[in-house]
Amino acid sequence: MRDKVLFTTIDDVSRVGPSTFNVKLVCEALDVSYSLINHHFGSRDELLAEATVLTYAMYVEELWQNVSLAETTPEARLEAWIRASIAWSERMSGWGAVLNYPTASLDVTHFVREKYLAEMTEWGELNLGRLFLLVRDVRLGTVSGVQLVRGLVPKSAMLTSLAEQQVMASIGWSILGVSVWTAGRHLPSADIPEANVIFDELVDYHVVRLISEARGALEQ
Repeated sequence: MRDKVLFTTIDDVSRVGPSTFNVKLVCEALDVSYSLINHHFGSRDELLAEATVLTYAMYVEELWQNVSLAETTPEARLEAWIRASIAWSERMSGWGAVLNYPTASLDVTHFVREKYLAEMTEWGELNLGRLFLLVRDVRLGTVSGVQLVRGLVPKSAMLTSLAEQQVMASIGWSILGVSVWTAGRHLPSADIPEANVIFDELVDYHVVRLISEARGALEQ
């Protein structure tokens, strides 16, 4: 039942966001009392904090699963990672506020940092480490067999390569922009048909540009 509460919470927040999320609706859906939430998690915000860590962990692993299923070329693997991140943000849009804008849910952010900071950081390092490998593979034209695991990411090696860091930052920041747009279809432009009709084409163009940037990093 504890797991059911967590996964129902994750599903609800993905659709309505953290502010509108009502834990009483979770209790009603699962036919459990509110006291069960307090018993297992402590409070609504502590439930959301634990769900945040689990959601991000699933996000990181989903990206790598898509990489594993991609064609075995460095460009295809990097593209799979990028597109999976964009698709996840559209499907799980409500979690964007929690993960990308911590001030939107300060109480939840407090519990994440108080109880799960080390775990959350390790997942973040793993995601960045995997992106580093994908970018380096595109630069070198190879597919490395390195498999990173949480808690054992060679951060020192990553920090010595400025070119990869620059491309990683460009990809990460660019994807965040696309993800914010897809998550809510950007409120000011949501009803501009001229922009929406070519949205998928714009995403395709952007993905191609990012992969080209990764490939060109070898020249720096």
